[in-house]
Amino acid sequence: MAWWGLFVEETVGSGEDKHWEVELLGHADGTREDALRELEDAALRFKPAKPFSVRRSRLYRTGDGFLQTNEGMTTTYRCRFSVAETVRDGKDPSVAARYRGPQDRVPDGS
Repeated sequence: MAWWGLFVEETVGSGEDKHWEVELLGHADGTREDALRELEDAALRFKPAKPFSVRRSRLYRTGDGFLQTNEGMTTTYRCRFSVAETVRDGKDPSVAARYRGPQDRVPDGS
């Protein structure tokens, strides 16, 4: 079984300071489909940093995760949710043994 990272990329800031930030929401063990189910649950529970007052929120399923739009008074903010298979963990070498992809693409080092 694979070990998956559950991520959200969120627009934060305002005006010219608006940018994307990535946050690790948690992990899931199992198949990609298992991870996507856990990601959907996390996306439904997620409270975005912006806008402060959400007038309308929509969650869309994409080919590789979910996209959420959050409408505020004057601006719409977006969050992208995705899963990523863990291929290496510098503190836990057993993770690489669980990865089923090509081992020669995993970089050495910590």
